[in-house]
Amino acid sequence: MVDTRTSATTSMLAAPWSSTNPSAVLVELDIFSGRPNPRWELDKPTAEALYRLISQLDTASGGPLDRPGLGYRGFIMRDGSGERRAYNGYVISPNRTVADPSARVERFLLDRLPVGLERLRSRVPLKD
Repeated sequence: MVDTRTSATTSMLAAPWSSTNPSAVLVELDIFSGRPNPRWELDKPTAEALYRLISQLDTASGGPLDRPGLGYRGFIMRDGSGERRAYNGYVISPNRTVADPSARVERFLLDRLPVGLERLRSRVPLKD
């Protein structure tokens, strides 16, 4: 069950991440050019943990620098409510960008790379 207790600050982001089916979160590691990026689906408990993590982040006053044309360009998360991107310490949605200075969302998703994709870990340059 998703914790629905949120502050006024976090409820604005929690709403776009609310889903009647939180198990349907598709993650894409945006890393390749000219070939398909790896994608995987999060199970329900993992999706709920991701929602909780994102809902704890504060609105950003800025945003990340432009993504490079080649190499790592973040994690794209899709659910029934739309698409978000975690990149360079931010989580970007169509209506709101939140700051994630320690890249917790990116680390969370990186730690859940499916078996067979672990080799890509070294290609994801996260800030320390």
